[in-house]
This record gives sequence, C-alpha cells and structure tokens, in this order.
Amino acid sequence: MTKESEHVFNPRPLSDAWSTWLVGDWEGVGQSDTGQGKGVLSIELALNGQFLVCRGQAEITMMTEEQMNYLRSNMHASDEEIERFKRSGYQSLEIYTDDPITGEVIGYLFDNLRCIAMGKGKREANREIVEWEWLSGHRSTRITEKVDDDRIVIRERTPMPDGSVMEDKGEMTRRK
Repeated sequence: MTKESEHVFNPRPLSDAWSTWLVGDWEGVGQSDTGQGKGVLSIELALNGQFLVCRGQAEITMMTEEQMNYLRSNMHASDEEIERFKRSGYQSLEIYTDDPITGEVIGYLFDNLRCIAMGKGKREANREIVEWEWLSGHRSTRITEKVDDDRIVIRERTPMPDGSVMEDKGEMTRRK
C-alpha cells in the first residue's frame, strides 16, 4: 500500500500551531479593485476539531466610480447589482482541513454572491498558500500570512479573462 492510498479512519483533531493560532475572532479592513471595506471573521474548530470553520462578514465602506466601472466591465455587473452589493455587503463561509496522509490543506468556500470554490494548498512557517478553483471555472491564489500572534494579512489574486489580475488585500487584528 502506498502512502497516497492509505486511509486514516479516525484522524487526530487539528492541533497544529497554525490551526490553533487562527481560532478566534478577527476584525479589520481591506481593499480591492472593486472597493474598500471593513469586516469581521470568526474562526472555530468544528466536528471534534477536524475542521476549521470560518465565517466572514464585510461592509463596503467606499466604492469609486472607477471601481464600479471595473465591476461593470470585468464582472458584467449591472448598476442595480452594484447598488445591492453595496447595501448587503459580503458574507462568506469557508471550511478547511488537512489531508491526514499528505498534510495538504483542503478548503471549500461559499459566499453570498453564490460563488463556490474548492482550494488546495500548503503551509510554510507563517504562511498558507491556497490555489482556488471556482465553480465558474476561474482560479485564484490566496496567501494568508501570520504577522504576529494578533495580526494577519490576506492577499488574493484572481486572473481575469482580459489578462488583468484582480487583487484583494486585507489586514486583520484579533478581537480581545
């Protein structure tokens, strides 16, 4: 039996330094090609510690005409959809675990734009890199970095059909 074909019936709960550090409530600000916002992120261990469950919620605080034009041209968003997005904000649900055999990070993402993605990646020291494949067919890369015990930086890069790259960057601090 090869390592890849082994099966772990009852893996130990996630107890690595990264997973235990992430658990908690976070708040911060972010910006992207589509606007600026502020948000909160709540991360907990679930199902006997086998999964990290991340619930995010963000409020759009500013969107320039240039950013709205970006949504119109690159996301084919109507003015009505943009206004609804500005009012409703952004919510997400992400679920992560590690493959108990390979150690690879596995994630699933769902959001209020009805986007669904599956991600795979790895952790190196204070950094996690996840390559996402979206149900719509596009791909993105998220880099999450631990700055210190109470600060995190998240960058996401999404190649667009026109060859440009949409970028998001957020910085969060642990809520006390």
